[in-house]
Amino acid sequence: MRIDKIRILTGILFLILIGGVFYLQIVKGGFYYSLSVKNCIRVMPLEGIRGRIMDSSGRVLVDNQMSYNIAVIPYELKKNPKTISELAGLLNKSVPRIKKEIEKGFISSFSPIIVVKDADKKTAILIEENKFRLPGVTVRILPKREYPYYDLAGHVIGYLGKIDSWRITRLRDYGYKSKDVVGFGGIEEILEPALRSKEGGTQVQVDHRGRMNKIVSFRPSQNGKDVYLTIDIRIQKIVEEALINKKGAAVLMEPESGKIIAMASSPGFYPGAFLEEDNSAYVRDVFSNPDSPMINRSISGQYPLGSVFKAVSAAAALEKKKIIPARRFFCPGKLSVGTKEFNCWSRHDSQDLIEAMTHSCNVYFYHLALLLGPDILTDYALKFALGRQSGIDLPYEASGYVPSVSKRKMKLRSWYDGDTANFGIGQGDLLVTPLQSARLMAVFANGGKLVKPYIVSRIGDEDIKPEAGADLGITQSAIKAVNEGLRGVVNFETGTANIGSWGNLKVAGKTGTAQVYNKLSHGWFVGFLPYDKPRIAFCVFLENTGMSIHSVVLANQIFSRLREEKLI
Repeated sequence: MRIDKIRILTGILFLILIGGVFYLQIVKGGFYYSLSVKNCIRVMPLEGIRGRIMDSSGRVLVDNQMSYNIAVIPYELKKNPKTISELAGLLNKSVPRIKKEIEKGFISSFSPIIVVKDADKKTAILIEENKFRLPGVTVRILPKREYPYYDLAGHVIGYLGKIDSWRITRLRDYGYKSKDVVGFGGIEEILEPALRSKEGGTQVQVDHRGRMNKIVSFRPSQNGKDVYLTIDIRIQKIVEEALINKKGAAVLMEPESGKIIAMASSPGFYPGAFLEEDNSAYVRDVFSNPDSPMINRSISGQYPLGSVFKAVSAAAALEKKKIIPARRFFCPGKLSVGTKEFNCWSRHDSQDLIEAMTHSCNVYFYHLALLLGPDILTDYALKFALGRQSGIDLPYEASGYVPSVSKRKMKLRSWYDGDTANFGIGQGDLLVTPLQSARLMAVFANGGKLVKPYIVSRIGDEDIKPEAGADLGITQSAIKAVNEGLRGVVNFETGTANIGSWGNLKVAGKTGTAQVYNKLSHGWFVGFLPYDKPRIAFCVFLENTGMSIHSVVLANQIFSRLREEKLI
């Protein structure tokens, strides 16, 4: 009985199915065939506008301008082969050239292919006026990046380029597809999700001549969020101009908050070149340049710190009560450690801590290092956040490297007293970034807090609040003693950074000449100003400059101009 019911129900379902097929194919077949021949659905994309990038005062660093692009739909061209020749005539281009652009940009039969980028407005109007003669040809108005300050802050901003295979694999689930444009480096990359617009569009029904019959659906586009940075482009400009024709970096930051005021790396690059085909030769030269202009030396360059590390050695020795500021060591110009002699750059005779900091006496700090031992030096280097990323909101920050006895043992190598002596003056295996050295100086400027550097102040309507600095637990007496030495470096007549032209800038700082194998030494000058109420912690670094005095002169030029422009 049950089986009979199932058979009857199955028979009824099959009759309904057959009736539906009969209705669609026989009764309405002609109607749907007519639709398929005469009409189709075309998607007309509507691009949103990528978010802008502004400086701390709202000056636009990266803007958008409208770009007219002539696009074709391969499916329509196949049905209307004469379109290409008519389009070529209007554009004053050859048919083979247009076909080559179509072949190069082909994704699918219904995906628009741009055959002319950045067409002038007159050409765009001409195409629109003849659109009924040109089925499958559209004018797409797309936003294009514009750089009012040209190459200023290029490393901070980053650039836009066509998505690569690695990113398309990682970002496909977020709606990205081949031929999309994405951020590379800097703010453009780290804040890609916020800056990126969301594409909208209109679905229209068109007849076989490409004429619109009706709008099927519409989805509005969404603009990306504007981003505000902490940098002041006026200060950035002065810093970058000082670095022209040099290899190096400079960082200026607020010591209390970690806010970056300026961050420059030289040589630099023009971000707008990476989407302009006319600049392909420039782009090739930038990537092949042995001076590596694409690297942001401020956060990605790793260098031996040299005598700047003496400030850390001094703080460690005072905190561990190995010395008091009045403790003296005699400098005859060299010190024997084991079987080797370690030189000082001059003979300083008897030195206390302040004098040794002022004169950057190597022998004094060899003694300190040997009193402390390698483990304490490693601990204090790590306490000052060397050897790890600062967490700044920029991509590709390097960690640097802090040596230790245990790391040396893992490589089956021994640690000697000579290694300890070298460590105490910032030589050997120790590597830091310019940002890390500016952050180190901020600790002495703000009274012992380790701040987290940041460069983004607002995303859209959301303000970014800086993290509170972490108290490192260093006594104020130790900080005061080190700061007195840093002040002497610049302001005492025999200080290594006294060049006689600081005026009323009230700078405290430390020079560093870091030796490089088989090349000229790197030059450091780091510090803060004014020394009585610090508002800026800074690092000025030059690669292979020979002597640190060149970095001192450069810093003097920067701050003198900032004072003249009343920016500090």
